[in-house]
Amino acid sequence: MAATTATTLLLGACAAPQGDALYRQAAGVRDDPKTIERLVSQAEDLTVVDCLLPGKMRRMGRTITWVTRPRPVKMIASECEILGGQYILFDRANPDTALAVWRSAADAGDATAQTYVGEIYERGLGRPRDYTTAAQWYRKAADQGYPRAQLLLGTLYEKGLGVERDPVQALEFYRKAAGLTQDKVVYLAQALAAARPSPTRAAPVAAPAKAPDRAMAKAQFQQIRAARSASDHSVRKVQTQVAQAKEEVVRSGRTKRMIDQPTPEITTRKRLIDQYVAVSQQAESQKLVMESQRRIETLAEPVVAQQ
Repeated sequence: MAATTATTLLLGACAAPQGDALYRQAAGVRDDPKTIERLVSQAEDLTVVDCLLPGKMRRMGRTITWVTRPRPVKMIASECEILGGQYILFDRANPDTALAVWRSAADAGDATAQTYVGEIYERGLGRPRDYTTAAQWYRKAADQGYPRAQLLLGTLYEKGLGVERDPVQALEFYRKAAGLTQDKVVYLAQALAAARPSPTRAAPVAAPAKAPDRAMAKAQFQQIRAARSASDHSVRKVQTQVAQAKEEVVRSGRTKRMIDQPTPEITTRKRLIDQYVAVSQQAESQKLVMESQRRIETLAEPVVAQQ
């Protein structure tokens, strides 16, 4: 509220004749859209974050009162701050505070919180890197079908960090993160299993995949590559939609600040923000699918090329 008032006063002063020259000197042409967007973005952060909202106060009768556990939701950072929520930006937040914020929700079984806790341990934020603990938290979230955790856990299996290196398991988690059914990668999994070295020297080396399996593995690889290419196009398209939705939010903010209105159009503003958050979530989901497909492609390409 204070930021909005300060911005209104600032732009109101710039509208006066004495402030107009100063405005142009500092920000360029008065009606330049880029100038307005920069001023508005300074007063209102439109970054979409995972916000941990405070729990609800509940009462039973006249004597029993309790607070429910915090709720993680998607919203823009400025709204999260207004509602008294907490959000984590790893390059700004104290790692210990971040862990404390998400740990209670993670212990309660929230998949988003479990993934954040895993990332804190994997990245070594405020502590030594602990891939084993990270894998344990990722698995909790992955078992609930959370795609980001599945992607991150697959990466640990691909690299052998915190878990035994297993490209077949990595492929399985990438498949789940990409939303693919098992039959879409079954021959790729067979090819990876056939190329996997034996865990002990005494054990016999796995026989190479049969010729029909190799052909099907190549066919599935080409299908994954084509799907990834289509996902690239979809991501670019939805990113354009995100930019347009953000521009609508910024424009609505500009209207409220540049035009005298007796009552701000709060309902319209809220609708535009909700639309922006929804499109941003869609962009995140599509980028995750594309990244999972790319990981499958990178993982399987050497094996398919050798065959």
